Amino acid sequence: MTTTRRPLRLTAAAVAAAVVIGAGAYTLTADSSSNASATASTTSMTATTEAPSEQSVQQLLDDWAQQGAGGVSVALAGADDELTVAAAGSAGAGGGTIEPDAEFRVGSLSKTFVAVMLLQLVSDGTIGLDDPVVTHAPELTIADGVTVRQLLAHRSGLPEHTDGELGPAVLADLGRTWTPGDVLDLVDDQPRDFPAGEQFVYSNTNYIVAGLLLEEVTGSSLADNLRTQITEPLGLMSTYFAPDDARRPIEGFSASVPAGGTNGESYRAIETAAGAAGALVSTAPDLAVFIRALAHGDLLDDATYAEMTSGLPGDGHTLGVFPSDPPSTTGIAHNGDIPGFTAYMQYDPATEDLFVLLLSDDSRSPETLGNALLETLGMT
Repeated sequence: MTTTRRPLRLTAAAVAAAVVIGAGAYTLTADSSSNASATASTTSMTATTEAPSEQSVQQLLDDWAQQGAGGVSVALAGADDELTVAAAGSAGAGGGTIEPDAEFRVGSLSKTFVAVMLLQLVSDGTIGLDDPVVTHAPELTIADGVTVRQLLAHRSGLPEHTDGELGPAVLADLGRTWTPGDVLDLVDDQPRDFPAGEQFVYSNTNYIVAGLLLEEVTGSSLADNLRTQITEPLGLMSTYFAPDDARRPIEGFSASVPAGGTNGESYRAIETAAGAAGALVSTAPDLAVFIRALAHGDLLDDATYAEMTSGLPGDGHTLGVFPSDPPSTTGIAHNGDIPGFTAYMQYDPATEDLFVLLLSDDSRSPETLGNALLETLGMT
């Protein structure tokens, strides 16, 4: 375990929200209707308490990790801004133990990062939130009639590309490299689910388009944008879009891939098909720094951040984030999963309560770990 100063308090609801995230955000068989909210409320408790000892948290994680494959990394913080990071479990079939700074695939947490990068272009006047996407990227005809705001808020009506053909096609050739164009071709001839702006329906397709829009407007790749706009300014040394030839995350375990582990067969098709919608790799400490920086104005100006969080605590109008649990006008969150991995991050700048949870075995229930955490915290 590593600790920045000392352990901290944490709201029970934040823990509960983080560990009951059964609705996946980027899977081979995504149920997009289950993503209408990034949180699952299991408690209305709002009281805070002192965090347990380092030993009790570490023992809990060790016990949980020993009961199955893979492992876990968490970051906790509270009102005095201190950050505690703990980890346990196997880093994969090749051996090794998960360290607090282990690199996990984080699925749809990618979307928050992509939204921030596009909103930075809004902030500097390069694009407008209510500009049509095709004004800046005429070749993205799939988004004709859709604005930047509608894209980021999942109000475009673009059909979900992970429903239908994608899963079988990915699993049929795990070594294939998918381009964003390949992914969009799967739904290019499908009708819109609804007219743009009329409803909120979570669709990964929105963020495949958003990644292409970002690249078109900036003239730089998704990876280069991430590096120059977020990771270098914040000093995030272990956050990147996969595949990256120079590094790779820890192994994840999943029944949805033929070998049962993400390093057993090529993961290239899965990660390249996920792209801007779900191919991010990060660590619990990096995600803690990122979500705090976002909420405290280090990445967006006040006016643009207000647009990003407009409508909180409700769903349906926020851009790249969702309400925290318990819902408030200030708390932000996002969840994600991709074969082998489950991820969640939540932060409320009003209370300073922060929770990051990363798992590398998608066959195990996050709720089980959550209940144990709540018991250890004395909040059951």
